[in-house]
Amino acid sequence: MLCLPHILALAIHSQAGFNTAVPGLGALCRHGADDAWLLGAGAYANSERAVDRKVSQYLLAGAQPWSVGPVRLGAVVGLVNGYSYNSGRTLPMAAAIASLPATALPAWVPGRSLVHELHLVAIPPVQGVTPAVAQISFTLKF
Repeated sequence: MLCLPHILALAIHSQAGFNTAVPGLGALCRHGADDAWLLGAGAYANSERAVDRKVSQYLLAGAQPWSVGPVRLGAVVGLVNGYSYNSGRTLPMAAAIASLPATALPAWVPGRSLVHELHLVAIPPVQGVTPAVAQISFTLKF
């Protein structure tokens, strides 16, 4: 099993009024055939617009059984907490995930030598509660 530091960076929302920067730190582990299985946990400053940013914790598991060129594709499910719309209680979540190895990034990308993978997580909207979110994160290599 390969476990690496997981850095959360940005969240792009389908509607206005949310913070884009969502700094966070966790661990993302890969295991199984072709490292297709994922496990992760961590914490981040969530995207709610507030004077005092709230910290959310997450736990996820999933798989990326498909690939298109160097991009791994799959889905994750998990738990997340810390959002004011439900008084911070823990909720289930599900998302699509695409991962690109750093070796597929152009050489001019800053910090490329420190990155193991770049991740794009697409979280669907929950009608009347949350907008759709595209979250960008990356894992670091040692």
